Amino acid sequence: MGFNLKEKWQNANKKNVAIISAILIAIILLISGGVWAYHYFTLKAFQEEQAERMESYNAMPMDLNGEPKKPSEYNIGIEYDKAIKQKKPILTLFYADWCHYCIKFMPLYQQISEKYGEDMNFAKVNVEDKKYEKLVREIGLTGYPTVFIIDPKYDNRVLLSNAHFGSAEDLSKELDRFLRIRKLLDSKK
Repeated sequence: MGFNLKEKWQNANKKNVAIISAILIAIILLISGGVWAYHYFTLKAFQEEQAERMESYNAMPMDLNGEPKKPSEYNIGIEYDKAIKQKKPILTLFYADWCHYCIKFMPLYQQISEKYGEDMNFAKVNVEDKKYEKLVREIGLTGYPTVFIIDPKYDNRVLLSNAHFGSAEDLSKELDRFLRIRKLLDSKK
């Protein structure tokens, strides 16, 4: 009385063996197909992401050498030292020329400067420029690009989240909100 595999196998119905074998083969095929599909779609997503990166890189303005234009090469706004003496709020960009994110952000910063040029001053601060060393230390930057709305009239600084740097629409919402609040403050005076 014990379990005898050889005897059980001999007594097994060949039809049952065929069904179980077919089920096992189907499971193996489904698993291997799932693994293939996973790899296929992962690779496809990676290729699309790479294509987007290249497209955004190619969309960046280039200098004469075919390199992306550095933030310092853009003629946007006025010098920070002049802007801080005025009463208009300043959309201040803290950047470094070697920073890829800063380079990528510049076309959007230029677009926003054209849209809000009447309401705000625009100033770029190169964090590696010695004349801004004290300001950079005072602001306490932790990464680049960093954008502050600096309002000399109300002695106020507002840090804009980098999450808004993805589109003109997102950044415009934040600037519109700031300008609405500023108008309310102006009306109270």
